Amino acid sequence: MGEAPWSFALEVLLRFAIIYLALLLVLRLMGRRFAGQLSIVELAIMVMLGAAIGPPLQTPEKGILPTVALLVTLFACFRLLAWITFRSHKIEILSQGDATMLVQEGRLALEHLRHAELSRARIFSEQRALDVQHLGELRRAWLEPSGRISLLRYSQPRAGLWILPHQSEAFDKRILVESRYACGQCGYVVEQQGEPEQACRYCQHSHWERAVKRLGTDKLYQPQGQEDDTAA
Repeated sequence: MGEAPWSFALEVLLRFAIIYLALLLVLRLMGRRFAGQLSIVELAIMVMLGAAIGPPLQTPEKGILPTVALLVTLFACFRLLAWITFRSHKIEILSQGDATMLVQEGRLALEHLRHAELSRARIFSEQRALDVQHLGELRRAWLEPSGRISLLRYSQPRAGLWILPHQSEAFDKRILVESRYACGQCGYVVEQQGEPEQACRYCQHSHWERAVKRLGTDKLYQPQGQEDDTAA
């Protein structure tokens, strides 16, 4: 118990019940979005909530009224910021961040990955969890401000860089695509006989791997011309 009297134990239970009910009420008023994956602003509020409810539960001299007042203030700030960001897209981007493009036309957007400070291993791990076998399946992939990854898949299967662990030589023969090579760094695919000797046009790396198709895919998309890699 430390220096606090035994009677403070019962008082802590009462304080905890009151603060807990007040916290539930504030979180309920903040809306359903707050219960999902947190944005930067919401994470900051959660940290402040934890700091606010601690002292009344630990110190007999601290009352619970300031804590309840702080919870109400945090709720008011949250709703005010939500109202402002609803009216101003610039403030929304400034306070919560914007989506970062990770994959563009079946290849890694390395310039955006460097800005987001994300490794290829982390990106591949997240994509595997979303049932992605190779980069050629994706037209676009974004890292959302909440930390989740959103995918826009091609409607027709294409060849791409394999992101799953390699199984065996027999397994590889089932997925390798003839005359297609993918850059081992960014995943850009070229079509030619034999491994390319030139560097990748996007990342300037010269390591190439055999491009693959999704397991179970028989026919691949055949492009009719050079695609516009900058198209949205």
